[in-house]
Amino acid sequence: MKNILARGGIEFIAVLLGITLSLWVDENRVTNNAKKEFQADLLAIYNELTDDLKVIDEAMSFNQEMIVKMDHLLLVMENSKIDVNAVDTIPIFNTSMENRSFFGKKTAYLSSKASGRLNRNSSNPLTQEITRLYDQTYTRMEVNNALVDRMMFDDDKSKIYSGHITRNFIYDRQSFYESVNSAEFYNWGSNIKNLLLHLIDIMTVTKNHIIKVESRLKEELLSLSLLENNE
Repeated sequence: MKNILARGGIEFIAVLLGITLSLWVDENRVTNNAKKEFQADLLAIYNELTDDLKVIDEAMSFNQEMIVKMDHLLLVMENSKIDVNAVDTIPIFNTSMENRSFFGKKTAYLSSKASGRLNRNSSNPLTQEITRLYDQTYTRMEVNNALVDRMMFDDDKSKIYSGHITRNFIYDRQSFYESVNSAEFYNWGSNIKNLLLHLIDIMTVTKNHIIKVESRLKEELLSLSLLENNE
């Protein structure tokens, strides 16, 4: 009887250990899969930030060129009257009146956030910095993009003056001459320049934050052998 009980006890323990081991293996597999998925998220975010750096550099260069052209226009107006017959000599009258906004890619970040993987790693300092970049810096950039776009192009006066710049309108020489040589047109040009300077300032802050996060991501991904050393 004792042997039967002992044998039964051993079998019970063996079964219990087997179940426990099986659960541990399953849990460990789930944990490893989650870790690999989050590492894939980091790589995807890194790749999108690399693309964003190129885009924001192009936008900043374009806006800086617009500032130079607007500066030239304002200088002409400060020193003399704009000659209707010589508008071709003023660079800004030969361009499209626009600015370049920057809206960063968020696909990888939002995917990681929606899956819960980002939140599960929220105690990680790198994850916290990534979250600050997207939820604070990128959001601030988007708000300022929209503000500048609205102030540059949405009101009726801006539409008229932007039309003067692009020369995409019907006008008689006298009314055009009076309009582009008015104090109001000069003030509009000054405001456009200041808006573009403000936009570049915000872009500079955003770019520096992207560089910071991209650098930390690169270091992390290299340590995980998910990037080549020459990248």
